[in-house]
Amino acid sequence: MTTLDVPAVVDPSDAPRDDFVMRFDPAAIKHLGLQMYSTLPPVIAELVANAWDAGASNVHIEVPDGHLNDESRIVVTDDGDGMDDTDVREAYLIVGRDRRRDEKADRRKTPPLRKVMGRKGIGKFAGFGIARQVEIESVKNGHVSRFLMDYELMEKAVETREVRFPPLGPTGTVTKGTKVTLKQIGKFRTRSIDIAGLRRGLARRFSVIDSNFTVSVNSVPITAAERDLTRLLEVDADGERYLWTYENIEIAPGTGWRVSGWIGALDRTSKLEDGIQRGIVVMARGKLVQEPFVFNATVGQQYALSYIIGELHAEFVDEAEDSVGTTRNSLVWDTEPNSAFHRWGEREINTIAREWAARRSRDNEKNLKQNESYRRFVDATKDMENQRARKVADKLIRDVVNRNVVAKPQETDEIVQLCIDFLEYDAFWDLAEDLTEARVEDTGRLAQLFREWEVVEAKEMARVTQGRITTIEKLQKLIEDNALEVPVLHDFLKQFPWVLDPRWQLVADELRYSKILRDNFPEGTEVPEKDRRIDFLCVRESDTLVVVEIKRPHSVVSMNELGQIEQYVHFMRHHIRSATDGDYSAKKVVGYLLCGRVANSYGPTEKVQSLHKDDIHVRFYSDLLGMVQRTHADFLQRYNELRRLKEDRSN
Repeated sequence: MTTLDVPAVVDPSDAPRDDFVMRFDPAAIKHLGLQMYSTLPPVIAELVANAWDAGASNVHIEVPDGHLNDESRIVVTDDGDGMDDTDVREAYLIVGRDRRRDEKADRRKTPPLRKVMGRKGIGKFAGFGIARQVEIESVKNGHVSRFLMDYELMEKAVETREVRFPPLGPTGTVTKGTKVTLKQIGKFRTRSIDIAGLRRGLARRFSVIDSNFTVSVNSVPITAAERDLTRLLEVDADGERYLWTYENIEIAPGTGWRVSGWIGALDRTSKLEDGIQRGIVVMARGKLVQEPFVFNATVGQQYALSYIIGELHAEFVDEAEDSVGTTRNSLVWDTEPNSAFHRWGEREINTIAREWAARRSRDNEKNLKQNESYRRFVDATKDMENQRARKVADKLIRDVVNRNVVAKPQETDEIVQLCIDFLEYDAFWDLAEDLTEARVEDTGRLAQLFREWEVVEAKEMARVTQGRITTIEKLQKLIEDNALEVPVLHDFLKQFPWVLDPRWQLVADELRYSKILRDNFPEGTEVPEKDRRIDFLCVRESDTLVVVEIKRPHSVVSMNELGQIEQYVHFMRHHIRSATDGDYSAKKVVGYLLCGRVANSYGPTEKVQSLHKDDIHVRFYSDLLGMVQRTHADFLQRYNELRRLKEDRSN
């Protein structure tokens, strides 16, 4: 129960009441509700904005803790002015009503005197972005108006373009203000509502949340600290935050278009609070009117944009002319004031990015002196005979650290350790000297230096390739033995998935999906031992889930086995599409059947070709070694060419 849940109010009128009527375009409801509001924070934000406009001092938001079901409710209650039947009929249910025009002013007429946030009269539809029913109960001067807006009824009113909502009796839980209840919520059935994320989203969407306007989520008020993102900003080597502030800055002389607020750079080394979006929000009338963005800036220090956040207040974007988009979370940039604002913001971002990079470079230089790895380098090289090599290596360390303004401490440790390990080799410090002296404009010299490193990298990759071929030869022995040691073969393929497809260098073993397949497709005992599969193997490459069914090396597959792998892949595709697990975002499911050979007849041969078009492939054990050798043949040839080129240059 919230502080607004009180004994029932008796409606003073016992006379029959007419239905509440809304006239609308059904397509508009779909676009303004289901499609524009698909996540919880903006949905709730619209209801909070309505409470502000109604003069509320307190808004209570109740959200379920845990997975939702058919009985779950999300409730937003305020203690504002409320509405009687006349207000509902002549104002609330008018689609597209311009509240500011109707009131002929942009402020309330009675305390608290506020600029209203709403303008287009479409916020009432926000709830349909996540729910099928929105119940309104409002009390004004003791009169209760309660009705249920049902999206299904609104969908059916395509021809009449009119829907009627019968008045309902009071629940007795509201004495003043409005209570909005979202019902039949389609989301959050397999995952819980991120309450912390909802709090952060609301905190960043409203600058008016304070002691005079409190917003609570499950009885816990949102605090000023939750709005203060400057606490996340990085601190430089001198103890100063990476923060740029603006106080009533006129963005174009003589226009009166003024901006206040701040822009800062996040700490690049610490883990950010989950859900904090990079970019700058724009506020007007105390509410977000532009989602986080960076004014489409394209700067030389492009990586700086990944760290920039901020909050700018620009009242002129939401004054006489409506230059805020329909969703109320993005600006229309082709108006004269907004275009000037965009140009100003782009210039500021460019300046901040350059200043940020310069400060980061100075910080790196100062921090390097305190780095333990660098201190070890200094101690290890202070008495070495070849002082020229030491100076070259030291200069290389400083240059690399200063140029890489987003380097983490461990990256500095790596370059320092590299210098310590290879300092004794003449070739290393000669190359280090070339790198530190090379100018970016000297493209010919840089190309030559990169060629040196290309040879080194090619040599290392050739060694890896040779190791792979050795691994394949071990697999060949398992194949010849018909994989009598089943766990060995299964574990081998898990460890070296690239033998199935050379592109699979780094993949993740998805044990839970392997288990799903085993649970849904258990292998019957009637399958002969020689034909049984070894196991399922599910791996993930980027956003692709790969389902591999492993047969024995001497197995012969027929239409039955080919149909099975097709069934497994189609099952997993359906499972992925219907899953809502945010930790897994596979966009594609492909399949592989690993076997000895396919039965030599018309049906299986045609089936293999059909499966291939459906991203389901058949691999033979006997082909694996040759496939990998062919795949790497071009690379080995390229390495030999580079080696000969280096020898010719040396001569």
